Amino acid sequence: MGGVIRIADIAPACAGVAGRASHVGINHDKIPAYARFIADAYPVTTELGADDHFISSDHEKAAAYVLALDSVNFGSGYFAIAKECGLALEYAVIARGLKKSFENGAFAVPEEWRRVTAKDFSRLLSVPQGRNPELDVLLENFASHLRATGEKIASEYDGKVLNLLAACGHSAVMLAETTGAWENFHDVHPYKGRDIPILKRAQILAADMHLALGGMRDVDKLTCFADNMVPHVLRCDGILEYTSDALIPSGSEKEVEIRAAAVHAVESMKAAAENALTSVNFDHMLWKRGYAPEIYGQKPHRTLSVWY
Repeated sequence: MGGVIRIADIAPACAGVAGRASHVGINHDKIPAYARFIADAYPVTTELGADDHFISSDHEKAAAYVLALDSVNFGSGYFAIAKECGLALEYAVIARGLKKSFENGAFAVPEEWRRVTAKDFSRLLSVPQGRNPELDVLLENFASHLRATGEKIASEYDGKVLNLLAACGHSAVMLAETTGAWENFHDVHPYKGRDIPILKRAQILAADMHLALGGMRDVDKLTCFADNMVPHVLRCDGILEYTSDALIPSGSEKEVEIRAAAVHAVESMKAAAENALTSVNFDHMLWKRGYAPEIYGQKPHRTLSVWY
């Protein structure tokens, strides 16, 4: 298990990386106008989309779906490999696969997650085993991460995800800090002698719980969810400057700088907007911006990672 990371420490740690970065630059002078552009162009996200996600009036089932999804909300670096193999694999495929599973009652409760296998994910996502060794690794990572979450909920929260939320006082910050200390959510990386917390999946879990159930307090204290999409959009729009190599090693100096600079840039956007929007709001808006034709047609940085 990793140590507890305070959400309040993430933004200053990422600002420190951005200030010392060797591979990434930020065009700070462009941020105020860009923040206005993004805020005017894209609406605030208020709920999970029903087309891709499992929606239920049963709060335990809805919460379990969100926790399962964000336990395996990674693999973007592998998607190009899947495409080369003639397979469709992206976030929506993962979300819809789990949605169908929950609707069918398969692996819909944490106790069952403890027994999930790579073969189950192969069926769930229509990704055949044995087609590509790296995709086989991804399928096993999906299974091992969901098993680890199932063990946590079964052993510490009496098998109920709502018990986890109650233990966290329905605080987005406490939920992100609690799950961020779990080994399978502990997104913290060494950089020039310091450990830099990013906690992408732990924070998106907290934000997604709020979208799915409502009632999560202090969502405004979260940072953006540093994956490959947010820095990609910021690079394409001239806010970040870095070269998008074919493959950037997970945890490398350059990769940490890209993700940390994205966090810092979004915090600067929030400040430019005088806190009228949260970092989570901007994250969702930048994600939507990523599907604009002029952005989507350009390749993001690619890293084989379990963190995004």
